[in-house]
Amino acid sequence: MEYQHAKVGQYQELDNGLKMHYHERGVGGIPLIFLHGGGQGSGGWTNWKTNLDFFADAGYHAIAPDAIGYGLSDKPEDGNFDFDSLMQALTNFIDKKGFDKVNLVGNSMGGAMSIRFTQDYPDRVEKLTVMAPGGIGPMERYIAMPAITMLKELGQMEGGFTKERLRTFLEYLTFTPSVVDDELLNERYEVAQTQPAKVFQTLHITDLRDRLHILKNMPLLVLWGRDDRACPIESAMEIMAECDNAKLVVYSETGHWVQAEQNEDFNRTCLEFLRK
Repeated sequence: MEYQHAKVGQYQELDNGLKMHYHERGVGGIPLIFLHGGGQGSGGWTNWKTNLDFFADAGYHAIAPDAIGYGLSDKPEDGNFDFDSLMQALTNFIDKKGFDKVNLVGNSMGGAMSIRFTQDYPDRVEKLTVMAPGGIGPMERYIAMPAITMLKELGQMEGGFTKERLRTFLEYLTFTPSVVDDELLNERYEVAQTQPAKVFQTLHITDLRDRLHILKNMPLLVLWGRDDRACPIESAMEIMAECDNAKLVVYSETGHWVQAEQNEDFNRTCLEFLRK
């Protein structure tokens, strides 16, 4: 398929024959993998385009894959897009790339995936950074958040899913609506047209709290926007209660996208954490 707005990177075929799309920058050192959040039209590039080159220039091998069902990765109509299937695809992607050990940076759904991978393979993760991750509490806690309520209603309104309704939702995710520019909106809307409804109907992120103790000594950076309307900031303290080698940074006047709304400070803070 040819895309008018979406930025095309590279593809990795998985063992099940599906292809995962990803953007890759830099070389050397333990790979730094950025995992994106969910929602219509989301993907690695739209989540991390203001961060990848910074970390590559700092000497890191930075990679932002699209989960199966998202971005430019395969989205079969009869595919499996539940959380376990997304995790299996991510693990296979990391294996196929030949990475024995990685650093992970995850936002929202990608934060939950980062935590779950670290719980499953603690010896394969050097350092973990999560930004307003999902999975810290029951799914009902997240569904009750106003941005998630809006997300569920997005395709059910009279007149259906439109670009302007997507813009309203994306702006609601942020404290600074100006980060939702036409470039971001056009790419996400274009990608959203290719996503089967099943992608959103079957995603149920597991409550990860019972295994947070596995992260007890893991070098961990937790970032959150005070004004996040998608993932409750109260969950941050549940992470901190279980993890003894963790740092929490909360940004005022910031919503769900710390990496975009506080771009320069996000990059500096993460780089300092990785180099420490």
